[in-house]
Amino acid sequence: MRRFLLISLVILGTAMLKAQNTDIFDEVSFVTSDGIKISASYGLSESDSPLPAIILIHQGGSSREEWFELPLVNKLIQKGYAVLAYDVRIHGRSGKDKGNLTDLFNNPKRAPLDLKAAIRYLEQDQRIDSERIGIIGASIGANLACVAAASDQYNVQSIVSISAKVSAVESLSGSENPLTYSNAFLMASMEEQGGLRKDWANELFDKTKGQRAIKIAPGDKDGSYILREHPAIGKEIIVWFGKTL
Repeated sequence: MRRFLLISLVILGTAMLKAQNTDIFDEVSFVTSDGIKISASYGLSESDSPLPAIILIHQGGSSREEWFELPLVNKLIQKGYAVLAYDVRIHGRSGKDKGNLTDLFNNPKRAPLDLKAAIRYLEQDQRIDSERIGIIGASIGANLACVAAASDQYNVQSIVSISAKVSAVESLSGSENPLTYSNAFLMASMEEQGGLRKDWANELFDKTKGQRAIKIAPGDKDGSYILREHPAIGKEIIVWFGKTL
């Protein structure tokens, strides 16, 4: 009976956290340049001055819902950031286009258009300081964050990239030239994908100019699961954006 009660309390606590996170968000949508409707959750606090904004991009095969299980989301709102979490096309409640997941993870004419539309959505909101937009991305979201950090086309000032893959970043960028990144906090697990993600994080770190940081967490978790396994890293992310955004 006691074990059942403890399990019930854990489940209830998780549900309350998720409800607490989602209650402060509105359901919004925007359309990409190629006509795909992107669904998103948008949260921000009352402010007399424009707010900096953080875009959350989930990992492949998931949805924006993965972020709402993390205390980090509420902390960002409490620290005065607007937060926009969207479903990458063919994920969650966003529209579908013609193409499979493998192509989505590498095609510069698909998922990058979703990110550009998200940035454009924030830029059109007078409550947002359009010169202070950042990204937290996991897996494909991490790759997209790095693409944005390597190009002036995205108007992004700072990123947190969790479990990026260098070759996918290069493919998604659509550039034939070597990439250099700006203001990037790279993150991976020590044993993730046999240590490859750690190596890629170090490679991206070496190619980053401006402010940069790297975090290699113990274990083999990937993407946002690193933050679930090591919630204290959320504090480091808050500090990072406090310095760079």
